[in-house]
Amino acid sequence: MQALVRVVTAADPFVGAYQLVEAYGLGKLVPNTVLMGNSENQERRLQYCDLIRKIHEGERSLIILRDNGDRPDEAPTFGRRKRIDIWWGGLQNNGGLMVLLAYLLRTDLEWKRVRIVLKLVVPNEAAAEAAQANLNALVGQLRMDLESQILIGGDRPFPDVLHESSASADLVMLGLASTMADYFDDPEAYADYYSKFQKNTANLPTTLFVLAAPAFDFSKVLVDG
Repeated sequence: MQALVRVVTAADPFVGAYQLVEAYGLGKLVPNTVLMGNSENQERRLQYCDLIRKIHEGERSLIILRDNGDRPDEAPTFGRRKRIDIWWGGLQNNGGLMVLLAYLLRTDLEWKRVRIVLKLVVPNEAAAEAAQANLNALVGQLRMDLESQILIGGDRPFPDVLHESSASADLVMLGLASTMADYFDDPEAYADYYSKFQKNTANLPTTLFVLAAPAFDFSKVLVDG
């Protein structure tokens, strides 16, 4: 793989990681997206979530890869590369970035036949018809060969619906909450949120946690080209 390589020395890996994010690039050519591995280490949860906060507030998009493999030294597993499930919360911010990531994956030969499914949970049948019409209109607007699926949650918790519906997916995409709203002044609260998020998404197929840059409108890229 051809890339620009830069080595940063730091006493703390989290400090060094953010220093690398700030310093990496060539002149005005700087990356707008950071890819990280997921961390289950409870002892470093606050530091890990603080790095998420710094990257987000530094106006970079963040993608966290959570592999479903049993061994950390193995390459990520993506099943048959036949289906990507995007759990939908709207085109703005995370939704737009998730669709864009799925579209870019489809340009790879190994993913060229992948189905991209937008999944939205509604409480009852009454809400399903309008939600389906909205998703159908969006899919038509994007012109990207996407599928949509409305799921009736009823009284079931969202994690139950998520696991049942995405158990056979090859890649799952879920949006992370922004650190700049409810969690801006409370890093421990965000660490607690992330811990619960990990618990609720455990044992899924390989998953991407996606947090879009706050200052970029991905919907303009998708709709306007």
